[in-house]
Amino acid sequence: MVFFYWLIKQKLRNRKLAQQGIVIEQKGLRPITLMSIVMLVMYGGYLIYFVFSDASAF
Repeated sequence: MVFFYWLIKQKLRNRKLAQQGIVIEQKGLRPITLMSIVMLVMYGGYLIYFVFSDASAF
């Protein structure tokens, strides 16, 4: 919840600065962001595999 508050606040701040003529350069994905996405996908894949492989025991 706090993250979304921060994200909206940043967007509004960047818009306000853009109206004043100050342009904020947008950066690409940072390496830590990319690594966290990969880790989440790997964990999600393992979780799905675990749930469906264990479901056959029932």
